[in-house]
Amino acid sequence: MSSNVSITKYTGSPDSLRKSIDLCAGLQNLKQSDQILIKPNLVVWEDIFPIAPFGVYTTTRLVEDLIICLKDFGCRNIRIGEGSVENNKKKGTGAAFEGLGYKAFKKKYGVTLIDFNESDADEFLYHGEHKLHIAKEAVESDFFINFPVLKTHSQTKISLGTKNLKGCLKLKSKRHCHNPESNLEFAFSHIADFVKPDLTIIDGVYALERGPLHFGKAYRKDLIIASTDMFAADLIGAHIIGYSGADIGHLGHYAQRHAKPLTIDQYSIIGENISDHVQPLKWDWRWTNDNTGPGIFEKLGITGVALPKYDETLCSRCANIPNITSILTLSAFKGKPLPKVEILNGKKMKAREGYEKTILLGNCIIKANRDNKNINEAIWVKGCPPPDDDIVSAMQSAGLDANILAYHGFLKQESKKYEGKIEFDRAFFNA
Repeated sequence: MSSNVSITKYTGSPDSLRKSIDLCAGLQNLKQSDQILIKPNLVVWEDIFPIAPFGVYTTTRLVEDLIICLKDFGCRNIRIGEGSVENNKKKGTGAAFEGLGYKAFKKKYGVTLIDFNESDADEFLYHGEHKLHIAKEAVESDFFINFPVLKTHSQTKISLGTKNLKGCLKLKSKRHCHNPESNLEFAFSHIADFVKPDLTIIDGVYALERGPLHFGKAYRKDLIIASTDMFAADLIGAHIIGYSGADIGHLGHYAQRHAKPLTIDQYSIIGENISDHVQPLKWDWRWTNDNTGPGIFEKLGITGVALPKYDETLCSRCANIPNITSILTLSAFKGKPLPKVEILNGKKMKAREGYEKTILLGNCIIKANRDNKNINEAIWVKGCPPPDDDIVSAMQSAGLDANILAYHGFLKQESKKYEGKIEFDRAFFNA
């Protein structure tokens, strides 16, 4: 048997988290003098159309509960580190810390906040000459607490402890993980070979379907999963949202390297009965059979335009492209066939025959199709990521009557969709 995995109910007080940690003996190797690093999941920040936080971000209240538990234990050197997606210099980790109340932790508890995007890095080789550059603080902490959210992911099916470590990478290594030759799940599974969490706590106050952002659906679950074995915690978390270890590529890669069993019956689960909390959650959106767009295109009868499904090479900075292009295409549809235009993103898609124009969104996809003979007329939209206004202009120049206000309306709707629902309490995301 491996280390214990605890499953407990969240009741609204620090005692819930304390019970979960005690059941798995989570602090048995902690010393009061240790330099502690807490790594939550803060993904990305947006000010204009705020992201509905439920199931997206690690619950601020639960992070504060953890700080209280550590202070009660006698610890004084506590740091919180994250490397949020930085679409521009004004909307990165610092904005996430500010928007989610973390800066109050500095005043209340003397906690230090670290932006991994600004950190120095250590270089690690994996699988031959491949390199990962990891923030020094993540590698050099005495006691690392990994604090992901219970959610699915549109590229990797789940985003739990192993995936949460990707936030410790420097930008060039995050991009490297999305390289067509590396394979996303194979690449980031190696981070856990160099950053080894002493305790993993999966925040299941909310669980997210079709994550990692708020375009999916959140559910209130009030669960906490904890273990000193990150892999075991991930395996149990995956099971609770409907996935076996064999379903998840990055868990399979890690298990093979470290001879870890992929079935939950090989792990000791204590606390709540796991079968009482299983709720399968979808990880992906349906796409048309001919790969020309999301399922709603087929439902509405949209033809002509083609938006092939995003793949694992689409990195986080360009992750908005499938959403904005889908919504803009819907805004252009007036009940008649749309122009024969193909819209590509990521790093490896190849333009197909039969389209009058091909829109290439981002520097990477431009490079991948620079000499593609299937392209009749290329419309390049440069950037990393390409600006929204430039995407709109490109679609309009291709004959698609795209309306940016439709996209703004969609973002506003997604931002406010939980308002008035008593189980979705924004106070959980304030310190």
